[in-house]
Amino acid sequence: MEVYVNFDLPPEAEAELRRHLTVVRGGDLSNVEAALVSRLTSDELRKMPRLRFIQAVTAGLDHLPWEHIPPHVVVAGNAGSNADAVAEFALALLLAPYKRIVQYSEKMRRGDYRRDVAIPLLAGRKAAVLGLGEIGTRVAKALAVLGAEVWGFSRTPREGPWRFTNSLEEALRGASAAVCALPLTKHTKGLVRYEHLALMAQDAVFVNVGRAEVVDRGGALRILKERPNFIFASDVWWGRNDFGRDAEFFALPNVVATPWVAGGYGSEEVWRRMAMEAVKNLVTWAMGGQPRNVARREEYI
Repeated sequence: MEVYVNFDLPPEAEAELRRHLTVVRGGDLSNVEAALVSRLTSDELRKMPRLRFIQAVTAGLDHLPWEHIPPHVVVAGNAGSNADAVAEFALALLLAPYKRIVQYSEKMRRGDYRRDVAIPLLAGRKAAVLGLGEIGTRVAKALAVLGAEVWGFSRTPREGPWRFTNSLEEALRGASAAVCALPLTKHTKGLVRYEHLALMAQDAVFVNVGRAEVVDRGGALRILKERPNFIFASDVWWGRNDFGRDAEFFALPNVVATPWVAGGYGSEEVWRRMAMEAVKNLVTWAMGGQPRNVARREEYI
């Protein structure tokens, strides 16, 4: 079976794939039945009339050209492969501003050594985790260990050390902290709006490591301007990699910003794990097994 690959795999992942399948990287793609991709264009799809399976190396699938993917083609993501990295980063984005580490660091850089900012306690306070997938569950468990009153929000109930709710309002009402780890689908786009953020505590910290578009941009900007003590800490932005489009956020003192690096950017260890997990899932399908993380087409179209 031929598999089309449009990016460079780590050597061990490449070797594992070639043990089972014939790798094609260009030229005639008419016999390709599976594709292992980071990105995918409609032009590439048109060259693969026999395509039956798409394996993304990424966890998110919102970047794929869904309107051009034939309905019979199975699409699988790579959720969980970098969940440890993203969960660790989410906790750092939350705790650094919540414990006023960012604020004190900036003060000391200016030569202001006064201890005049109170440090709030997260233990005993309400913390919401939006999305109980691989990332969200890790974050929720860690927050529970720290003693927070954790509320978990998702459409599908999942048991753990949290109070489950499928109501976004209930999850965020009175919360001192929130971490958004929701994927971007047609159901989650613009889900978190101003009125939801306004339900949180005046000095709450809202963290986003899912997708920027899950949060309404105008609503986020409004709450930040109205509440100077409300902190928005995010690794994902509406301009995607065109960060200049969101420069007005970066200029605000109550924003903590990083440039889409939570997934282990630059980490060979994380990249090797992601690539190998994607290869193994593709091979499972090719050998007649049941692949993990199969997407539901109706979530995207």
